[in-house]
Amino acid sequence: MLESIKGVVLDIEKDKISVSVGGFGFSINTVMESETPTVGDEIFLYTHLSINQNGVDIYGFENKLERELFRTIIKVPNIGPKTAFSLMLGLGGSGIRRALDANDPEPISKVKGIGSKTAKRIILELKDKLKMAPGKEFEEAKKALITIGYSSKEADQAIYEVIKDEDFLSVDEIVKKVLKEI
Repeated sequence: MLESIKGVVLDIEKDKISVSVGGFGFSINTVMESETPTVGDEIFLYTHLSINQNGVDIYGFENKLERELFRTIIKVPNIGPKTAFSLMLGLGGSGIRRALDANDPEPISKVKGIGSKTAKRIILELKDKLKMAPGKEFEEAKKALITIGYSSKEADQAIYEVIKDEDFLSVDEIVKKVLKEI
């Protein structure tokens, strides 16, 4: 399995980048929610490799939280990597989390290729499978960690590691657990 990729950015398109690794150029479908790299930058992405009858696709994510969200979405019946990628491209990880927290299929149904029935099924399937802090607590904890010096990526990753095995934590509990991990 291809778990991650580190290399130099060769080319950037709307939802795809090319990365040079050891003389090979990889085309990676990606949604960059924070900083967009420039050509020549070194980049590190967590990846998901998808092999199907039409070929091979690599999906890249800035952090493990986003990759885990993608992998959870593709476990929904009849939702493949391309649909999951469209969903993440259209709403981003935080938009998907807000829709799940609010139990609101409308934002999901506005994504190209996803109808209202599919959006309702996604909400129904993912609501119980995704154990993460409610949006408000997640965002507040992230702001607190950024204030004390964490980057956005580091905060996301640290929070995910703390909440992945918990049903619910308050903002204070999240921050305390993250700081305890240092």
